[in-house]
Amino acid sequence: MTAPALHLPPGYQPSPAARILEAGKALIDKRSGDATLKLTDQLFRGDHWFGGLGWRGPLPAPGSQGGAQVAQEIERVFVSRNLLRDVVERHRNGIAGREPLWNFIPKRALKPDEKPTAAEVAHIDEYTAALTDWWEESAVWLQIHKALDTALWSGKGHLRLFIPADALDDLEPDERGRARRGIRAGLALSDALKRIKVHATEYAQTTLTRTTDGQGTGAVHSWTDDRNQTHYEVQERTRDGAVIHPQLLTGGTDADGAPAVTYPVPDLLVYEVTLPQLVTDSIRRLNLMLDKTLTMGSRNIDLGGFTETTLLNAQMPDGEWVKDKDAPGGKRWEKARPHLRGPGTINYVQGAVMKKVDESTGKLVDAGLATPSIDHRAPTPFTVFADTGYAAREMIYDEARQLHVLITGDAAANGISRQQAVNDFMSSLEPTRIALEALLRWLLGTVLALGLHFTGRVDEGKAYRVRAQARASAVQPTPQEVEAALKLHETGAISEENFLQRIGVEDVEAERAARAREGITPAIALRIVESAPAAWIATRALQLGFPALGISDADVAAQRDLDLAPPTAPADPDDEPDPDLDPDARPDT
Repeated sequence: MTAPALHLPPGYQPSPAARILEAGKALIDKRSGDATLKLTDQLFRGDHWFGGLGWRGPLPAPGSQGGAQVAQEIERVFVSRNLLRDVVERHRNGIAGREPLWNFIPKRALKPDEKPTAAEVAHIDEYTAALTDWWEESAVWLQIHKALDTALWSGKGHLRLFIPADALDDLEPDERGRARRGIRAGLALSDALKRIKVHATEYAQTTLTRTTDGQGTGAVHSWTDDRNQTHYEVQERTRDGAVIHPQLLTGGTDADGAPAVTYPVPDLLVYEVTLPQLVTDSIRRLNLMLDKTLTMGSRNIDLGGFTETTLLNAQMPDGEWVKDKDAPGGKRWEKARPHLRGPGTINYVQGAVMKKVDESTGKLVDAGLATPSIDHRAPTPFTVFADTGYAAREMIYDEARQLHVLITGDAAANGISRQQAVNDFMSSLEPTRIALEALLRWLLGTVLALGLHFTGRVDEGKAYRVRAQARASAVQPTPQEVEAALKLHETGAISEENFLQRIGVEDVEAERAARAREGITPAIALRIVESAPAAWIATRALQLGFPALGISDADVAAQRDLDLAPPTAPADPDDEPDPDLDPDARPDT
């Protein structure tokens, strides 16, 4: 059920909000009706059967006898593996596995040696503290993960800021006496930010509307209530900021009790993340092929463990001989019992009775016994399914540019192959990094602008901008790569910054600051002692690295004076001391 439509008079021109609603509904309906997106959504969530649409193997003809039972049996033994979600989450974690670095800086240009003023530093500290608390309490990072996942498998993901109804305060009535709700003035910035929530919407729930040249004009967000009625929130970009229509009717008018509100923010409260689709048609089909292979392999195991045996030209033993005057020899074999299976069982099988026509009577009579034989139905070797599954897995990782996952466990692959695969994966993360950093700038800047608006300080925040940096955590270097980087650094072939980056350190300046705070550790002290050019340097290293030794500054200074003292010339043999002139030179008595 959709929102109720209004009967408009002839010649009525829709408002900008109504035009945004009409365009947004068309885009949402197009995505929600896309069968491929529906299937991919279910595959990503883990429902690979999806009412039979995820099965790519043979099925009985529609209406055939027993077809429903066969389909139920296929569903019962259906086996799947969600490599589609695996490649999406690995890609996302490669650039968003660790929380990003962000800060606020003045918009004004600073000279090379100029620092922000004391007032600017105070503002930046306040903004950072308030947004850090909001970030941690709102589970923002998980919502960002969801938006990135949706963008990676569907091409677009949306993040929406909103203020829940229970977070609004009762305000003074407007000039017409109508009740108003909003955020009361006088809140601290940290308290105002707590009213703001973030929501990563579903793939066919939210959209942006754009002009023909790609400029965003508004946003539409849809949701369905408990009565299955669809509602629409419309956001309109204006010169004064973002106009939010919490519930817009089809005719372009606001629903009763949900008036429009304007927020003086630089952008809409909906952000659209657009990325190249990682889940291509090839990956989707390969994953379905893998599911079919696993299902057939599981069925093949059943056939291999419980082989079928067919008796040809044989009759089942009937249990015992009974008297029959009409039978040859006056006896016949009857009372059949089942064919036994399992270890230690013995079955006696005799050939089937062959018949012929007795020419004298015209009746069928026994003509002897056929020679029985046994036919075993051997299953397909499981290696067929295993090899097919490995091939499908490799092709999926290759399509997603994640072959380094397979090379890591391949002893035959050399380090160059792995490095090339890692570089290929890292380069594939670049569009996602750019999109993530743009999303972070929008998110933090818009949330701060909203918070300052609620506290009556909206103009204050216009002097600052957000700087955000995503931190890649895609691949950890191997011990061999770390050792090679260390040797290159020790020989002077690469800089310290290059060395730190090669061993996985992303923020080089932060690492240097941490090392400076840490000082001389025992391990560093011992390395200095091994290569110290002078004894006093080694003594100083031991003093800093091992305080328990009790080496004082005086000890270091004494050793330094000793090391730096000028050399003493050796004594001349002809200059032996005269005992008469030097009493100390006389021999002891």
